[in-house]
Amino acid sequence: MREVPATRIHRRHVFFIAGYDAMQVEGHHRIFLREMKRFGSVWQVATTSPDVAPVSTTTGGFWRIASEGPNWRSEATYEILAWDDLARADMARPFASHLKGSVRALADMVASGTIANYFRTSRRYGLFFLFTYMLLALFWALAVAVGVVVAAWTAPALGPVLAAVLGLATMVAAGLLLLRWPGRRFRLKQSLDLAEFSVDFARGRHPEVDARVRAFAARLRQVEGEAAAQGVEEIIVAGHSLGAMHAVCAVATALADDPGFGTRVPVRILTLGSTTAKFALHPAGTRLRAAAEQVAAAGQIGWLELQSRDDIVSFYKVNPVTLGPATFAPVLLPVGDFTLRPLLRHLEIRNMISAPIYRRHWFDVMRLHCQCFLAGDIRAAHDFHAYVCGPLSFDVIAAHANGLRAYTNPDGTLRALASDAEGHILPLQKPASRT
Repeated sequence: MREVPATRIHRRHVFFIAGYDAMQVEGHHRIFLREMKRFGSVWQVATTSPDVAPVSTTTGGFWRIASEGPNWRSEATYEILAWDDLARADMARPFASHLKGSVRALADMVASGTIANYFRTSRRYGLFFLFTYMLLALFWALAVAVGVVVAAWTAPALGPVLAAVLGLATMVAAGLLLLRWPGRRFRLKQSLDLAEFSVDFARGRHPEVDARVRAFAARLRQVEGEAAAQGVEEIIVAGHSLGAMHAVCAVATALADDPGFGTRVPVRILTLGSTTAKFALHPAGTRLRAAAEQVAAAGQIGWLELQSRDDIVSFYKVNPVTLGPATFAPVLLPVGDFTLRPLLRHLEIRNMISAPIYRRHWFDVMRLHCQCFLAGDIRAAHDFHAYVCGPLSFDVIAAHANGLRAYTNPDGTLRALASDAEGHILPLQKPASRT
């Protein structure tokens, strides 16, 4: 075994595409700074950002960050590829439009066999999908019961007609109240809107979203083309939830427009809490399946997908390309080995956060769904900010199941690395020299 210099990254550009969410770039900036501070505290890393507000771009906004440990320093540009305006407009449609769309979407998914595909591929996700509609039915059943009780109670005094009117009004008020609370806690409306959006997106009924993804691809190509001049050593395209599908489609479009995309500087995809299969399993999702296959076939693009059994909103143990059972990578791989297309690793959300916090959010499935891009309050094998703020390249972190934790000491010191004959890079106990 021979000692090698740490495969360090001094400057990177990270793109992030969120899921179906109305949060604007400023909100992402506020949350990122909070989580970056937590990452620094847990990992003994000094983190700073010179930008008090995001710098606007035609596709979202970015801010710069710097991170420093005892014997290392790295810089990054963190850029949001935003489509919150499209999600917000979709969510803000009139109630009647949503009601019609929800009924149409459910009928479509039953008739097309998509729900059956969910259960064949991931029973967990199939149950989660049905839970939304079961919860909706429960709320309205309770509302009907309240209306019937009110009508029966007031009938002797008001007469049957007025009592029926009052009961009907009470039923509607109770139903809307339940949808607002506890429906808001379960994010019921967002789940219903997302189910409707999913069908329309798979069937190509959202041309404005497709146009936005093409704009994302153009932005990726611009940054990749300027990377060498800007001193950028790697580009990471991270997508969460539905944003994972957009990330894959954006990279696929960039490759279609420029087959050399990703050869001038390493381009890596990181998908977190991915719901790619949600769209690909719809019979109409041909173009989405093709995009995943195109990216998987591009040897210059490294693709890492992190999956968690604690996240019932995503597809656990499902390969997003083959849509078959997932094969997780071994603990240690040669650095840069992405022969598994994509490289799949398991992460334990319950090991990223302390037990009291995990118990507090156990029923909040969407909060756990988002944990994969939030900082943990304990050192874990996965921390999203290790890819953004850490000193090592994406390939080094992805090659080891213990991630950044395998390469750093408790005081934040980066260890020296050694390489064996097979190309595995292993951490030594002694610290690396500062470069």
